[in-house]
Amino acid sequence: MKPNIQYIDHKESFEKAISILSTKKEIYIDLEFDKNHFRYGFNLCLMQIFDGEICYLIDPLTEIEIELIFPVLENKDIQIVCFAFNEDMRLLHHLGAKPNNILDLAVATRLLNYDTLSLNNTLAVILEDDRYITEKSSQQKSNWFQRPLTEKQNHYAAEDVLYLPALSEELKKRIEAEGKTSWLAQEMEAFENYDWSNGSVAEYLTKKDQKLLSMREWIRFTKLMDYRETLAELLNRPTYKVLDKKVIFELSTAPKKVEQWKSLKGIHPKFKSDEVQSKIASLLDEADKEISENRITMGQSSIPPLSSDERQAAGQRRKRQQYFKETFFLPIKEVVKNEYGENLSNYFLSNRKITDFINQETLLLPYQKEIVLQTAQKLKLEIPSFISEIK
Repeated sequence: MKPNIQYIDHKESFEKAISILSTKKEIYIDLEFDKNHFRYGFNLCLMQIFDGEICYLIDPLTEIEIELIFPVLENKDIQIVCFAFNEDMRLLHHLGAKPNNILDLAVATRLLNYDTLSLNNTLAVILEDDRYITEKSSQQKSNWFQRPLTEKQNHYAAEDVLYLPALSEELKKRIEAEGKTSWLAQEMEAFENYDWSNGSVAEYLTKKDQKLLSMREWIRFTKLMDYRETLAELLNRPTYKVLDKKVIFELSTAPKKVEQWKSLKGIHPKFKSDEVQSKIASLLDEADKEISENRITMGQSSIPPLSSDERQAAGQRRKRQQYFKETFFLPIKEVVKNEYGENLSNYFLSNRKITDFINQETLLLPYQKEIVLQTAQKLKLEIPSFISEIK
């Protein structure tokens, strides 16, 4: 049976869709977005919602006000079923929506000890039914700003939600059969309460770049990178298409090259102007003034050296992490792998998560704590206070 797919690009049809969706107990959702690839910033390009009967392709780049759908997403009586929804969640929070009652099926697969797979591969593995799987060329990296969307894009977008009901039904059965319903509920509660503001705006000043530059060069670099954001937003183009970072590195290390501004490669034609050149020159002058006022010497590191106390504290922190990792978490992880499967053990006892647990930057969820404590008791390991004190 051919699915009922409705493209929503007018106020009236959008309001009708909202009216229908607000009555549902369960909806299936996915987003298509662009993150500083075709335009500046983090932008929603399409919202796909399937209610089990109608698949709505909601176009936020038209006259509709996408905020009107937010109360549906925030309604605790409507379950939102999705797959690998992290970046989608980050975008929704960025736009002002805070969805509730989420069921991320990708998390369910990890709790069931499956590999991290794409939606298509997950459907193939879990449903074992070719009628759910179609050969489709990936449109994920295509330009979702273009209008009209191609037939392939519409087809791709719809398929990201059309098969979620069948997948959800099967995964719920398996989760229940393995006694992991409460595990999934705990994971989803943590998912909803996570601080999704982190990463919604791209960090354009990184330690990786800073390590390559002296303090003098870093001061110039930061001023030029800040200005690049302004230019990109002004033109509504991704930063790398406005001003190549290589140009900024070049000007940071050799500021006199600003005199060759109009002949440098990697600058958008619109900004090869006297006005922008003058602005760049003034920013470099500001940087040199700051360098002079702070008496920053040639070759001075952009990363201040640690004091003896800071070095000692960092060394103690590393030793602590290594100790608890080797004597407590890794033996437990080996047992968890044998009892629950390698994929599940890697899911909540990855090296990164172990470090976060030790540093108490992340707390074990109740089911995770129970597994860890039971395994520790089995291995006769001493329980660290940072775990035993978790309520």
